[in-house]
Amino acid sequence: MTGQLEDFLTYISAQRRYSKYTSRNYKNAIELWLGFLAERGIGVGGATRRDARKYVMWLSGKFDAATVRNKISAVRSFYKFLMKTYDAQSDPFSGVKLPKRKLDLPVFLTQNQVPRLLEAPWEDERNNEQDEITTVRDALCLELLYGAGLRISELCALKWGDIDFSRNAANILGKGNKRRFCPFGPNAGALLRRWRDEFALAKGDGDFVLYTPRKKPMYPRYIQRELSKYLAQTHLPSDITPHKLRHSFATHLVNAGVDLRALQEMLGHSSLSTTQIYTHLNMRKLVAEHNATHPRAR
Repeated sequence: MTGQLEDFLTYISAQRRYSKYTSRNYKNAIELWLGFLAERGIGVGGATRRDARKYVMWLSGKFDAATVRNKISAVRSFYKFLMKTYDAQSDPFSGVKLPKRKLDLPVFLTQNQVPRLLEAPWEDERNNEQDEITTVRDALCLELLYGAGLRISELCALKWGDIDFSRNAANILGKGNKRRFCPFGPNAGALLRRWRDEFALAKGDGDFVLYTPRKKPMYPRYIQRELSKYLAQTHLPSDITPHKLRHSFATHLVNAGVDLRALQEMLGHSSLSTTQIYTHLNMRKLVAEHNATHPRAR
């Protein structure tokens, strides 16, 4: 089974281009299922739907609904792989009911808060707290996370050949090895040009856009640390992450009336239902506005 799991992990990282973080979570989820089976003397190919139901009940006693669903999703992906490559007969979780996920609305910055964050690197430079290259690099990261709604893994993997300077957009290879077109706007475009002209280590189509102070390819933890620094300086919520800047991007577009299909394409969601969570945020805003202003709401 170790060989099958290793083959699956290679498949999702090399062919499906899942991030290291996602691959690690998949590995942990599958190993948990395999351990559950091993304790009962059951092989992965011998698991039945009854075993799957027992496992869901066992997980539900330890984790919330969202975590249970995520772990089962990983295991089901593993079975799908086995059915294609190792002649596994079926997925025991097919048709098994999972606990309903509670709708957790995304956390995001308001449109008034975002400019404070985007200005923070420049404020540090004006105060002689960091050099010019750090300022431009960090400002560019923030502009692309918020301005294009990129995932942090997509930002780190960005190459010069992905950039369309004539349209201020990028051709992003995202989850599931899917390409999508991501506009990022003139501010990010100007920063990209400055970064390329003044600081780029190499400018070939296959060269990474971003690199660390040690001249290594950019990695997520560096961006997370820099973001935390700027959040503290600007007294913005400390729980904002690079992914929540992506939520901010989507939420502000929905509030402005963006077409949901267009937003789905920009975010790279395979299902429109995933994108529709941002409409709930907009509805909440409408209810708040009504409660605050309508005579019959008070």
